[in-house]
Order: sequence, then C-alpha cells, then structure tokens
Amino acid sequence: MQFSYILIDSSDYLESTLEHIKEYDDFLCVAICKTRKDAINKILELKPNVVFLTITSTATASDSISFSILSELHEFLDELPTIIVLSDVKEAAYEAYQRGVSGYLLIPVDSNELRKCLMRYQKTHKALYKDTISIKSNGDYNFIRSSEIIYLKADNNTTDFYLKSGKVISAYKTLKHFEKLLPFYFFRIHHGYVINIQYVSRINLGKSSCYLQNNEIILPFSRTYKTNIDTIILRIS
Repeated sequence: MQFSYILIDSSDYLESTLEHIKEYDDFLCVAICKTRKDAINKILELKPNVVFLTITSTATASDSISFSILSELHEFLDELPTIIVLSDVKEAAYEAYQRGVSGYLLIPVDSNELRKCLMRYQKTHKALYKDTISIKSNGDYNFIRSSEIIYLKADNNTTDFYLKSGKVISAYKTLKHFEKLLPFYFFRIHHGYVINIQYVSRINLGKSSCYLQNNEIILPFSRTYKTNIDTIILRIS
C-alpha cells in the first residue's frame, strides 16, 4: 500500500529532506511546493494523504509559508490531510501541536525520527484504500485488484481496462468516472489514457511517449497533462 504526500518547502533543506523521505517506497511524492499559493492549490487538487510543512526561523514574509496555511485549508476542507511540520527550531513544536498537526520533526531531518513518524502513520492508516475495483459490463461483474491494471483507455462512453494478464475488460462508463475511483498512483497522461505508474519503464519527452510493461506498450501523452508526467518522472528517478 502506498500513500501520497506533498512537500511544502522553500528552504535550503528541501533536497536533503526529499532524499530522506524517498527512501520509503510506501510514500509517493505527488508535488513539491515552494510558495503558499501553489501549496494550497496542489493540496485541494491532489488531496494527498500527508503534507510535510516546512517552517523555518529564517522565513520571511515574502515566503508566505507559515501555519496560516492550515487556517486557509480549513475554509475549503472538512478534513485536512495528515500534517507533519518540519522546523529548525524546537519552539515551533508548541504551536504545531496547538494547531492539531500529527507530527513534528526537527530539520535537518533525523532518519530514525522520520522512520518512526512514517511507521506510526502506516500503522494507523492500513485500511485507507480499497485495493479492488468493480467493473460491470452487461450484468457481468469483474472484481479487479488495482495493482493488476496497467492502463485504462477511453472509447467514446466506455472504458477499456488493460490488465497485467493480457486480458482487456470493457465497462460502460466513462474514463472520468473510473479516474475518480482509482488509487493515487494512477495518473491521466492524455484525454484518452490513465496509467498505473508502477508499470512505467520509460518516458520520452521528445516524442511525447510513455512506455509501459518493459517498453511493450507505448502511449502518447499530451501537453495538457505534462505536470502529471513531471510528477511521474520525479517519483521514479
């Protein structure tokens, strides 16, 4: 099981923090934000499971990354994602917990403390996602594990599911409908395709092509979804 996260960080610690978190394969980075505006937009758009919020003692007013981000999110969300605050001063811990955050880590990040924090999260969120999707076609119900789906293809008002086994299952609902039901490791790369990034083996930016299943499947991606392609590359690399 994987969990999605966003890292909000405009400090010099960004790269080292990201490297520490990337050591844990169960956590998938879906965005890195360096400004308040971008952070708010990405959280509302991507709905991550976890948000790492970096607040440093050297931050200036122009950075706009502060605890007030949490107040603004409460205006739009009934329930906030799990918030883990990263800071270079211990004094920030008091305000962090007053605001109901789930974790607090000093930066530079200590690997052992990060491990305990993430393991604690995993333990309490084991049942966060259903791993099976129901596909109905003419009274025939197929119950498919999400991890077995390589990609989905839109075909007018129907959707074709291409499975690891080589089987193709068609459903009489739109790609947009299924996109909302799939786990976060599925990304739309084209108006006609949603892919499981676990099967991505190559991406060619020059040819606007995405290769799946050991380069056996080649799908185009469009400029509209270039941000999703960038996120996929960030995670895999």
